[in-house]
Amino acid sequence: MRYVILFLFFSIYSFASLTMSKYYLSDENNQLTINEIIKKQNSEYKILTNKNSSFEFTDATIWIKVEIDKKSTFTKEYVLEMQNFYRGDIEVFDEDGKFIHKYSSFLPFSHMSYQYPKIAIPLNLEEEKTILYLKVSSFVKMTVHTKLWEEKAFQKNVLDSTVFLAVYFSGMFLLIFYNFIFYLFSKERVFLIYVLFTGSVFLSMLFRTGMGFAYIWSDYPELNQLTGREFFYMFMIFGLIFCKEYLDTKNRTPKLDKALMFAIYLGVFFVILHFILSYKDSFIFLVLMNFLSLILMFITAFYHAFVIKNKEAYYILFGWSFFIIGISLSVLMYIEVLEMNLFTQYTPEIGSFLDITLFSMALASSYRKKQLALEKSRVKLAQINKNLEKIIEEKNKDLIEKNKNLEYEVGLNSFLLKELSHRVKNNLQVILSFLSLQSKHCNKEEVKVLLDESRRRVNAISTLHELLIDTQEFNSVDIDRYLKKLLDYNKLIFNDLNIDLKIDIVSAKFPIEGATHLGLIVNELFSNSCKHAFKGIDSPKIEISLQAIDKQYTLIVKDNGRGLSENSKENLGSKIIKALISQLNGVYSLKSDDGFEYTIIFRIDDKGINNEYLDSRR
Repeated sequence: MRYVILFLFFSIYSFASLTMSKYYLSDENNQLTINEIIKKQNSEYKILTNKNSSFEFTDATIWIKVEIDKKSTFTKEYVLEMQNFYRGDIEVFDEDGKFIHKYSSFLPFSHMSYQYPKIAIPLNLEEEKTILYLKVSSFVKMTVHTKLWEEKAFQKNVLDSTVFLAVYFSGMFLLIFYNFIFYLFSKERVFLIYVLFTGSVFLSMLFRTGMGFAYIWSDYPELNQLTGREFFYMFMIFGLIFCKEYLDTKNRTPKLDKALMFAIYLGVFFVILHFILSYKDSFIFLVLMNFLSLILMFITAFYHAFVIKNKEAYYILFGWSFFIIGISLSVLMYIEVLEMNLFTQYTPEIGSFLDITLFSMALASSYRKKQLALEKSRVKLAQINKNLEKIIEEKNKDLIEKNKNLEYEVGLNSFLLKELSHRVKNNLQVILSFLSLQSKHCNKEEVKVLLDESRRRVNAISTLHELLIDTQEFNSVDIDRYLKKLLDYNKLIFNDLNIDLKIDIVSAKFPIEGATHLGLIVNELFSNSCKHAFKGIDSPKIEISLQAIDKQYTLIVKDNGRGLSENSKENLGSKIIKALISQLNGVYSLKSDDGFEYTIIFRIDDKGINNEYLDSRR
């Protein structure tokens, strides 16, 4: 136990007895040599601390004088780390001006000491006092933070940093991969934007930490000259797009949406300028872009969280808060307000990881809410469909019942119509029988003629009802079939005349009323020709034609008889014909030059006789 206490005492004494003083001198003309630097007095130097170690953008060479006092000889191996120097050259000289080593970001990673992405200068401090001269030049903003480590402590820090960064980048990669797979399945654009945002953070941090140079492009140091600014721009641009898309600012806060769109376009404009302007000017625009973007996204998230009461905005608000806190802690560490350790060294990485993790949680929460809302909608829709199916089923039952009743009524009506037509036909047949019997027993020729004419007229109506019964149609009749059957009967009555009958009748459906009128007209005209036209005619001929053009029908009855004499009087048949033509609302004309020709024009449509039809000849 005593030896342990002694070992701890000497270790603490060794560490406490080590002091390091730093001074710097600016060579504005880049002409001073190491020998000229060694000759300069301490009064010509300025004291260098971490608070004044940023030299902004300068073309001058910075000479740094490092004085290390070591009173203890227990530990000899030390490491001088340049903690925030990534782009440029450092040449190391001893107190006699002897060149020790050169470190450059233009050399492959294999030239770096300890295989560490930051510049680490190994020191063997055997003397109580050691002086080193560092010649530093950089083409970017130069910040020179130095820390003196015992070699074992430094190697432990390197190992801890490597493990931490491995966990950090692995976690980021898993978040990118998980959300990209989720995007492929969900096809929601906000997941793709998140992947692009996190990917730009991933690449930015590869440059910032030097891990990209250490493990990815170690043999291509020229890639270091990109400085990662491009990815920092993309990081902010995709951050703005993600904030806009996730919070749906276009619909919820149009004014903030316009501000975000302006910042996005401004960021794209700065990216273009980046390839044109100098590094200094480009860096100024980058700082301006980052500042404006962070402020704008923070304000947007704050407004949505506390004014609109959108709970999902808390993820965005706390995410960017962690990132800002991480950057702030890093600045406090470099100005020595906070002690440097593994936590303070990587607060920007910790803040960014918490940032993207909260954003991923926000996406998961939003997606889960959408799925729950969708599921509720599905359940509600299923219930509505079920209710509709029930209503439709009930309506179908009612319709089926009504259809049955209608079918029954239609069947009953059809039966009644059939029965009615059958009885009308039978009654007409009885009348025909009476007329035929009366005609046979009548001795007066005039009365007998009248009875025969009445019989033919009744037969015209009876034939129509006979067709109705045969076809089972009680609303219409085939006019060609009806007229042909009617003419066959009349031709049989006047068979002794041996008439040459020619029929040309269009095939059409006529309503019962129109068919009845037309049948009686044809019956009268045929009978008149047979009775009066063929006295002294050896080869009697009758032509009957019915044609149609667009529901307008033309009936022509023509014979080769004697025609009408000038002194002929209008008989009963002629009066009946005119009355029937009037019922059809038609017009007629007749010729008696060479035989007799009677023409009737009328119109019948699907609704029946067209009572509005007028002709100029009427």
